[in-house]
Amino acid sequence: MDIGDASGGPPRLLIGTHTYAAGGDAARRQSAGIASLESIRGAQIVNVQFEHEPHQVAGIETLAALRTTSNRLSGRAGPRKPDVAEILAVLARAAASRGIPLFGFPNADIIFTQHAIDWMTSTSKDAFVLSRENFDPATGAPRGMELSGTDVFVMTTRWWQANAHRFRSYVLAEGGFDNVYTAIMMCHADCAIENRRPLVRHEMHPMAPMPSPHFGEYIRLLCALDAQYFRRWCTYWDGLVRLRRRGASEAEEHAWAHEAFTWNPTVRERLVQQARNIKAHVRYSTNTLRRRSSST
Repeated sequence: MDIGDASGGPPRLLIGTHTYAAGGDAARRQSAGIASLESIRGAQIVNVQFEHEPHQVAGIETLAALRTTSNRLSGRAGPRKPDVAEILAVLARAAASRGIPLFGFPNADIIFTQHAIDWMTSTSKDAFVLSRENFDPATGAPRGMELSGTDVFVMTTRWWQANAHRFRSYVLAEGGFDNVYTAIMMCHADCAIENRRPLVRHEMHPMAPMPSPHFGEYIRLLCALDAQYFRRWCTYWDGLVRLRRRGASEAEEHAWAHEAFTWNPTVRERLVQQARNIKAHVRYSTNTLRRRSSST
């Protein structure tokens, strides 16, 4: 779907989603997210899918380009899910080939507002990260902004090309990646984080168990490798909650984000991270061998 901006010009933002064969309430929430994307102006919408057996949605262009699965990444058996970094890479290539300067990816059940698109396409930044406003499924009443995670990632193709190497292959819908990816973008880009205004919304629903019984060990490995970013996210979140409770201003919260996401690891921190990386790989390899031994 190709929707130009309000002036009739070409879109400035390519938004990719990843739909799946959901059922029940999950299918309804996914449909609501797709409907919100179809209604916005100033963006082109695509559905990023696996090369083989892609899930398609009528009216939305399908990019069947994903080759990596959660099972291949982790070496574990479980539901087929995509690599988030690969989704971003596919979108970056598609945006560049179409002459679109910005691309982004939200969770599939996120409901976009036109204000979100207008803000991002009219603001000169390398990147944007948005948190959702939760709302009650029965009444639609707002239930507050989600501060513990983020739901929309938007960046310029230029910035991605220079920084793609920083993004590890996390599994979509398995947790962890949103905190780490937010920290990467805030540390290395001129990035705006929005968690005060309800620019995107999300219907509240029971969450899947975390860590995942299928891929939890793999996510634990990646979070250990990205511990310096994850630590900065946790520091930011803790301070943000404190500021929000005392009614701090937007300027105060922005200043805190700038402080918390400063990228200046010391020599000691780098050495500790190297040791942590070795320990994490050894633990993952050991657990893998144990699994294989117990299954034979």
